[in-house]
Amino acid sequence: MCFGPFRLLVAQRLLLEGDRPVRLGSRALDILIALVERPGQSVTKHELMALVWPDTVVEEGNLKVHVAGLRRVLGDGRGGTRYLISVPGRGYRFVAHVALVDEPQRPAYLATSNEQHNLPAQLTRLIGRHEIIDSLIERLSIQRLLTIVGPGGIGKTAVALVIAERLIGTYEHGVWLIDLAPITDPHLVPTALAAALKLEIRSENPLPSLIVALRDKQMLLLLDNCEHVIEAAAALATGILKGSRGVQILATSREALRVEGERTYRLSGLESPPASGRLSAAEVFNFPATQLFVERAAAAANEFELNDGDAPSVAEICRDLDGIPLAIEFAAARVGAFGVQRIAALLQDRLRLLTGGHRTALPRHRTIKAALDWSYQLLDEEEKTLFRRLAIFVGGFTLEASGTAAGADGVAPEIADRIASLVMKSLVVAEMVGEHVRFRLLETTRAYALAMLQQSGEDDILSRRHAIYYRGLVEGTSRVSARIGLSAALAPELANIRAALRWAFAPEGDGSIGVALAAASATIWFEMSLLAECRTWMEKAVDRLDAADRGTRLEMVLQTSLGFSLMFTEGVSDRAHAALSKARELAESVGDPEYQLRAISGLASFCHRREDFQGALALGRRAEAIVMGDPDPVNLSTAEWLLCVSLSFLGEHAEALVYSRRAQQRATPEVRRAHLVRSGMDHSFYVRCVEAHSLWTLGWLDQSAKAARELVADAQTGAHPLSVCMALSWCGCMIPLRLGDMETAERCIAWLKDCAEKQASSNFFANGLGFEGLLFAARGDLSAAERQLRASLDGCTDLQHTFFLSGLAQVLAMMRRLDEGLAAADQALQRAERANAFWWMPEAIRIKGEVLLSSDTPDTGAAEAYLRRSLDVARRHGALSWELRTSMMLGRLRHSQGRTREGRELLSTVYARFSEGFDTVDLRCARRHLDEWT
Repeated sequence: MCFGPFRLLVAQRLLLEGDRPVRLGSRALDILIALVERPGQSVTKHELMALVWPDTVVEEGNLKVHVAGLRRVLGDGRGGTRYLISVPGRGYRFVAHVALVDEPQRPAYLATSNEQHNLPAQLTRLIGRHEIIDSLIERLSIQRLLTIVGPGGIGKTAVALVIAERLIGTYEHGVWLIDLAPITDPHLVPTALAAALKLEIRSENPLPSLIVALRDKQMLLLLDNCEHVIEAAAALATGILKGSRGVQILATSREALRVEGERTYRLSGLESPPASGRLSAAEVFNFPATQLFVERAAAAANEFELNDGDAPSVAEICRDLDGIPLAIEFAAARVGAFGVQRIAALLQDRLRLLTGGHRTALPRHRTIKAALDWSYQLLDEEEKTLFRRLAIFVGGFTLEASGTAAGADGVAPEIADRIASLVMKSLVVAEMVGEHVRFRLLETTRAYALAMLQQSGEDDILSRRHAIYYRGLVEGTSRVSARIGLSAALAPELANIRAALRWAFAPEGDGSIGVALAAASATIWFEMSLLAECRTWMEKAVDRLDAADRGTRLEMVLQTSLGFSLMFTEGVSDRAHAALSKARELAESVGDPEYQLRAISGLASFCHRREDFQGALALGRRAEAIVMGDPDPVNLSTAEWLLCVSLSFLGEHAEALVYSRRAQQRATPEVRRAHLVRSGMDHSFYVRCVEAHSLWTLGWLDQSAKAARELVADAQTGAHPLSVCMALSWCGCMIPLRLGDMETAERCIAWLKDCAEKQASSNFFANGLGFEGLLFAARGDLSAAERQLRASLDGCTDLQHTFFLSGLAQVLAMMRRLDEGLAAADQALQRAERANAFWWMPEAIRIKGEVLLSSDTPDTGAAEAYLRRSLDVARRHGALSWELRTSMMLGRLRHSQGRTREGRELLSTVYARFSEGFDTVDLRCARRHLDEWT
């Protein structure tokens, strides 16, 4: 059966592209045969799974993985060519034209070829390099010398052999491989070429005779593995290129030949799945590195199939191995012995694990260590010393930092030269990060270098140098970037800062270096929302403070950062309050107004979460006094956001709105960044939440919706993650639920839970559960609503506890569990009263009345008393939206009592005070009641 350039020999279970075999797994081949035998017809997923896995129950994801691999092999969709399509809800259909032909007695590709070459047959297919190969073939059409460079195991030879194979027939006198790997004497390099070409050379210096012999030839020479005889290979290439016009050279080496006319291509690792998110097997299989792993693992362990459970571990393995094909093949070969997830864990000892290459492979390719030994032995002593010392860096380094590893101040010219040499020899990778060049060792290379460093006995002194360097770097950056933040400047150094802190706080480290580095780096963790990590380092630093540092500015900085990180990760714990109180005391004693404001803002946030709104307001007034006459917009906006939020919770919505808008006017990018630096929160998001909430409460519903939409849109543009959690919690979820926009609420709830989980914020995650419970309730799924609300109450702060407890009371009442509902409503109301939480008080009182009315024999007198009280509180605080909800309920009560006109007059009076928001859920409901009660 033929289709496109392919022939499918069913009896021989063989797929040919032209006359060349296509490597295809047995299950993918079964799928192809099933589809090609029924061209144009839909074959269901069930049928395909029954055919391919007749004795096994598998998930649909397995089928998707193999179909994706089949499409990739066929080039489906490339250049508009289609072979198979998905049929939604059913399965797949083969859509290419299929012609039936007699199958030959033997495959055509086995026929004897008289083309001139000495290339070995390729036993495995090359994965993930097709675009590179096409590009390099195009380059060879215009360049006479092309060198593929890269580290050992990256696949240079494999790529070069495929290129050479593709070019068979292009050159009149053939394509010839000259493998220099076995050559140990550089003088024998020309002889190796002569042997490959079967030329008889009798002189002691064969190069001139070779040049004469090749003068009129048109051929491609593949000089493979040049690095250990680099000068001899370079001389050979130069002589041939100058002495002939029709000879082209394709070379592979760990460093360039560096001769006239050479063009190089640096081969990098195969693309691996990203670290973000949890990918399915089908998604992971889209990446070449994982395709290689799966294919080689299946070859080593017949039962292996990629599933959704193993997919994250396979992705992690490929990332950790930098996409290096040889390393991936070694890891895949161990699947049968260890399993995927165990291999991912064992990669910490990667040099021991990554062994077991093919017996026919070159000795240096039988283990990763052997491959690296080969490169290491080619270095001179100075290069060896620098190479192993560079292992002290984690995640990369700058040229300036490399001077630390070399034991020099600054960057001496010889150090820069050695770094450049290591880059050319593919042991160090150079990368552009923004506008700057950074260097790094691939992880497997670094593991090897680290072993060499430990053997040298220099690791302790290098660790100290490394920690001192990064302490100085962070402190210096802090002095010049105090307001704009450190993350932009130091994010690339995060792994090195972590490594320095780990060493400093280890038993063999130096705690004083760690304390100073922890204090200097606190801002970075806040800016990047790495709050759990911030807490860890601050705890270690505070514990290691010596007597001389107690009561100093250093302790003030550490206690401030510790207090904020504890509050954001643990919630309103006694430890968080103690740290913030200590920070405030120290800031006052050293006379530092900035840190006084930092500590006060932390304590005010603590009060908010504990529902001590009067205490928070007092702290806000204290902050206002501190900044009196201060022109600094950061300090002024700090006091304004504290007052804005505290007044809002106390029900003073109009005044809160004034402070909110003042603070927003000051919220330049510089001011917002400064707040992130100080407290790990973008306070402009906070005051915008207050604006949206206050507008809704005051009855400006469309303006509230607009403010909420704009804030959520801004949160989607890569904003600070913890600030995003806060914006979603108080605005993105709450406002749409109040307005009846359930789709927006649902999206924001899912986003909040995901963001909170990534930031290890138990409080915000609990908020997400609570809002999800309210959404379930609005949609009538009361059991799910109760489950999520109870889960939320177990983890949220006091502030949200009252809010979600009222929601639970409503759900229990709707489930006819009135005693439980009344208990929850009473508890919520008591909490609101105790805290003077007038932002929620009218609704908490109304819900108590609602639960009372839910009884089969309601106490209407008591219920009416609560509803009237709710109206009174709402009116005193200008809370028109709460007044509307209570008026609707009281109107329904009047209607049920036969006092419809009275109920309508009450509701119509409130309704008439609205000038916008008539498409929102409460006003639509009110309009419906008014129409019904006419």
